[in-house]
Amino acid sequence: MGWVTLFAMDKRFVGKLLAVLGATLVATSISVGALASAAVPQAPKTNPGQGLEISPPLIELTANPGQTVTTQIRVRNVTNGALQVTGEADDFGANSDESGTPQIFINEQGETRYSLKYWISDVPNLLLAPQELKTNMITINVPANAEPGGHYGVVRFTGVPAGIGATSGVSLSASVGALILLTVNGDITHQLNTIQFAAGNATAADSDVKVAGFFEHGPISFLVRLQNNGSVHEAPHGSIVMKNAVFGPSQTLAVNANGGNVLPASIRRFVQTMPNKMLFGFYTAKLSMVYDGNKTLVANTSFWVIPWKLILLVLVGLLVLGYLLKIGIRKYNEHIIAMARRR
Repeated sequence: MGWVTLFAMDKRFVGKLLAVLGATLVATSISVGALASAAVPQAPKTNPGQGLEISPPLIELTANPGQTVTTQIRVRNVTNGALQVTGEADDFGANSDESGTPQIFINEQGETRYSLKYWISDVPNLLLAPQELKTNMITINVPANAEPGGHYGVVRFTGVPAGIGATSGVSLSASVGALILLTVNGDITHQLNTIQFAAGNATAADSDVKVAGFFEHGPISFLVRLQNNGSVHEAPHGSIVMKNAVFGPSQTLAVNANGGNVLPASIRRFVQTMPNKMLFGFYTAKLSMVYDGNKTLVANTSFWVIPWKLILLVLVGLLVLGYLLKIGIRKYNEHIIAMARRR
């Protein structure tokens, strides 16, 4: 898997984790953005800055209760100066906004049903020379009484220029991490439900959809909301087929082609957009998805697309044309009658 500067549940929200880890920096470093730079002397211009790469960003493992498993995480210093790197483990879960962006639980105490961080042995601290790469072995000790199903953690590495933290007591830090999805074998429940499938207009961010049953024109977006009532993460995939009974052939959209996961006890939304603008009439759409090998999800919706403004404009144009034609005919008849009288 290629190098990335962030980590993610799937390819679609790698970028979104920048905001999550940005918040992490505030919680885990002594500095607070611009306030820190105002509170302490500016770093010398020769300061190499901070920058780390991590690979892989996502790790999926399977283990039996009582088993010890290991995995490799590679960390690279991409700056031109040495970095002191601190490693730690945290749990993560689904964000409440249903976007699929992980919510990292920083320094939270107490093991939950889906915790993993308490099973991870000490994450090493590193001293990385400029451009140096180090491979770290991460050990996970699964308890003998571990509950079957999914357990979710993140291994994070935070780097600061070597010596700055010790001399100033305050520093800005860069943090990257790898998500670990561990499935403990046993009596696992697989259960996804479709709680909403509807047509609507998506925002520019392609995240919020204004659901409706009547549209003036395309593009039409489809909102799919899936709820995981099982005990392990699922990566459903499938398609939406949109049909018009009169005009044109059916059209197909892929859903979750990047393999995004739906975590247990959470809801995740997927938004897919049919780009066609020229639509007219009554449409039906069918959602078909598959998860856990052969389990299926099916849902249907329907909507109208009527370009009423265009139709109204055409009708007004026809009325005006008819009125002008009527006047023209009347004038013509009056002209013919006048000419007949002159004879």
